Amino acid sequence: MNRRDLKNIVNQSIITAVAMVGILALIGLFIFIIRESLPALTEVGAEIFTSKYWYPTYDPPEYGMLAMIVGSFILTGFASIIVIPIGYIIAFFLYDYATNREQRIIKSAIDLLSGIPTVIIGSFLFIYISPILMNFGAWSAGNLLLAAIGLSILSLPYAASLMQEALSSVDISLKESALALGASRFTAGFRIVSKAALSGILNSIILTINRIIGETIVVLMVSGGAAIIPRSIWDPVRPLTATIASEMGEVPIGSTHYSALFTAGLILLTISFILTMISRRITRSWKS
Repeated sequence: MNRRDLKNIVNQSIITAVAMVGILALIGLFIFIIRESLPALTEVGAEIFTSKYWYPTYDPPEYGMLAMIVGSFILTGFASIIVIPIGYIIAFFLYDYATNREQRIIKSAIDLLSGIPTVIIGSFLFIYISPILMNFGAWSAGNLLLAAIGLSILSLPYAASLMQEALSSVDISLKESALALGASRFTAGFRIVSKAALSGILNSIILTINRIIGETIVVLMVSGGAAIIPRSIWDPVRPLTATIASEMGEVPIGSTHYSALFTAGLILLTISFILTMISRRITRSWKS
């Protein structure tokens, strides 16, 4: 065995070992969360998913998460409706219309925005934006709209960057061929290139949704914290992530309340896993 072969074997072994560590860590995380969730699932049962009353400190306690689950989905959907079209517009502008100078400025702004701590964004929204919303009819300082704005700000750099990468990955000859056949610049970019990059765009959308549903600090600060099913954009909401963050440090370890919070984490992890699998399925089916 020569030196080059030995080097290749060592490199392959290191890469395989690192990949296996990641896989084992994921499996271990699932096992840990499932194990910690089992006491609440067995003791409380289906009430966790069917009841909307979350009163874990009452006597008797109630551990219904329906309102928080529904609130998480509503908030995620609302924020996605805001951020995905804006992210695509920014990505399309950077791909097809922006000059080199404009690309540098916008990309620098996106990088700067993505680096701002989430607690700073939450503080800004609560101090400056919340009073404005209350003048328009909001009855709670924290509400669904304010939380959706915060999540949109946080996930916009992520969505725009992923969608631009998807558009840029399309062979430039496809766009040039459309222009040569008489298509307008907008038609070539929007209908031809975007269609060719559709799998990447859909993948970007799913990853953005995954990013939104897992955010914690901003929703903890500005969502209002009420475990109710919101009926308007002015109602407060309490997502699962905010519940875990606000209560985990105060519950006795091993209690049913403690286990119920891990059940909330298991729900979030399952949603994230499903979204990731959908993303991979879209990528594979499009390539095949």
